[in-house]
Amino acid sequence: MTLAAQRCSHHPERPGFALCMSCRRVVCQECATTWDGVNHCRPCLARLRTSSERRTPLLSWAFFLVLAVLLLGLTGRAMAWAGALAARLF
Repeated sequence: MTLAAQRCSHHPERPGFALCMSCRRVVCQECATTWDGVNHCRPCLARLRTSSERRTPLLSWAFFLVLAVLLLGLTGRAMAWAGALAARLF
């Protein structure tokens, strides 16, 4: 059975246009949205957007924090090594 022969899960009076890859429901053209080459219905797309928006800032800050700590540690080691080397020379 083709998608056009089926009905939209959110609008039963409209023919089907695409299959949501998250919930596997048939949706009409108004409900279907393609994101990263994958069809999603509006409720699933809203859920995906909110979950990705919540994670992105936290992961960015965590990455920045780890990078800053590593750079601080490397800088401290380099300064200690340079100080020890300078003390031996003078």
